Amino acid sequence: MNSNNEPMTTSHPRLYYLDDIPTPYRLGLHRRIAQDWPGPFKIAFSAESEPGRSWSFDFSGLDWEILQGRQWRPSGQINPFSFKWNPGVVRSLSAFRPDAVVLCGYVHPTMMRAARWCIARNIPYAVTCETSCRSSTSSGWRWHAKRLAVSWIVRNMSFGLPVGKEAADYLRKLGPTGAPMYFFPNTPDTTLHLEESERMKEPGADLALRAQLGIPQGTKLFLMVGRLIEAKRPLDAIRSFQRSGLDDRSNLVLVGDGPLMEACRSLAAGDPRIMFTGWLSEPKKLASLMAISTALILPSEHEPWGAVVNEAMAAGIPVIASDQVGAALEIVEDGVDGFVIRVGALDEYAAAMKALAGDPDRQKRMGAAAQVQALSKGEGFAVGNLIAGALESIRAANPPVISPRSPDMPTLRSLQS
Repeated sequence: MNSNNEPMTTSHPRLYYLDDIPTPYRLGLHRRIAQDWPGPFKIAFSAESEPGRSWSFDFSGLDWEILQGRQWRPSGQINPFSFKWNPGVVRSLSAFRPDAVVLCGYVHPTMMRAARWCIARNIPYAVTCETSCRSSTSSGWRWHAKRLAVSWIVRNMSFGLPVGKEAADYLRKLGPTGAPMYFFPNTPDTTLHLEESERMKEPGADLALRAQLGIPQGTKLFLMVGRLIEAKRPLDAIRSFQRSGLDDRSNLVLVGDGPLMEACRSLAAGDPRIMFTGWLSEPKKLASLMAISTALILPSEHEPWGAVVNEAMAAGIPVIASDQVGAALEIVEDGVDGFVIRVGALDEYAAAMKALAGDPDRQKRMGAAAQVQALSKGEGFAVGNLIAGALESIRAANPPVISPRSPDMPTLRSLQS
């Protein structure tokens, strides 16, 4: 039954997605859901942006809404995350009358209010999850306090949307819950990266790009893409490259900006092999740069997912990432299509860079394997899983009505005989 106690229209079910904030990698995902979902789809955001995150979006063709509310960021937070509270979420849900709801996580008061609204009306809902037992505590007083506050949301969900196996295990433990899990990786649209991967294979295709960015011709490129903040540990990328022993036939290129830019430039001073491009506003240019690189470096100490991993792998290059990068834990096979390394293990990052630079054949094999993996866990995979989980939960919540048995209707006993 929907929120107005009217029978659900099975041919046009209504899906409501309550997200955190608009992000570039999820916009394409929402468009794909709207395209493939067999009924009305609405996306609502708890805030327009968070500290340190600001983008412009084209929402044309989508039924979307920015909910009015407040956000609070704990002091000492190393990433831009903030708690959201949007009193108008109930009004928004009631107006849309969904048959199923997707909640982006379980910690925001807004998500809790939406979950209670669903429970009161017997409307199935899913919870997305990026957290794992590796990235967050799962024992001690903090764990027990967290379970006391939020486990009810997980216990009452109809299905889970974890980014991968470890996140699914975390949800099962947090509830605990036996709800079905449908993997929902935070994958961006990688069509452009696939196209540039093919285009940049042509002889001399990289010459103009290198000239525009001031990158020497013919050098091997190690690439870091992201905000230059503590959580990303860009200084580790620089120190590891400096320890690698690679000569001037290799470059480390950092794409991005942030509060650590001055510290990064200071550490790289006097080393012409290390280059800074700032933000590259043209997606095609960044995709091309990925395609001609030897590997992506992502040494973050806090990275719930890291869509840049999907992009780099789709561009056909291996990834060297820390064991706190969610995407690396879920889609990178260590030694096959990339390397997963302990946070802060500078010598291990350096060794991985040296190994790839010194063995072009291995680099190509790993890059090809990375591209296959990125395609298999792409947008189609994520959207298909979400839709399958939502439709199954709607069917379970709305069993077919069976008419009373007529006198001549066979009984179960007669059917068995």
